Amino acid sequence: MNNDSGFGANGVPFEYAVGEAKTKKLKMKKIALVTAYVLWGALALIGGAATKVLPILCFIPLSIWIFAFLTWKYTEVEYECSFFSGDLTVSKILGGKTRKKMVTVHLRNLSAVLPCTDENLSRIEAFGATERYFAASAPTAANLHAALWEDADTKKRCVLYFEPNEKAIKIIKYYNMSALAK
Repeated sequence: MNNDSGFGANGVPFEYAVGEAKTKKLKMKKIALVTAYVLWGALALIGGAATKVLPILCFIPLSIWIFAFLTWKYTEVEYECSFFSGDLTVSKILGGKTRKKMVTVHLRNLSAVLPCTDENLSRIEAFGATERYFAASAPTAANLHAALWEDADTKKRCVLYFEPNEKAIKIIKYYNMSALAK
């Protein structure tokens, strides 16, 4: 599930990606989009036939392709965690093409990195985060961790839910050993 680039700590870049789990919600999203494509084609066909503007009917397949091109990427979500010079940058990748940066945090600013276990959930909630970022395959993932910090600029408390692999844990430990839960 975690694909990494093979680099390490000490300012050298390291990144890994986690794909969204194939859940029932994702399957329903795909079914809804396919249904929307079919309905769009049917409505355009009926509208074109009713108005007797036959050249418009030629553009129905093109319009369905454009509609699918613009929307299908939302069914293939991946989260990329990049470590570089003590910073953790999390990006959301849609359809393997569109990348949007979610958050960047300096690892020394992390107050805690906790596994999301029953014992730690109360501590995570007690932190009182106003900004929440989710970058994991599923809310019930086995290796789900929460990184807690206070943003230096906005003074907002933030939490990032993510799935670190062994190398990511080592890098976090290198930059901020006190943040890792014992």
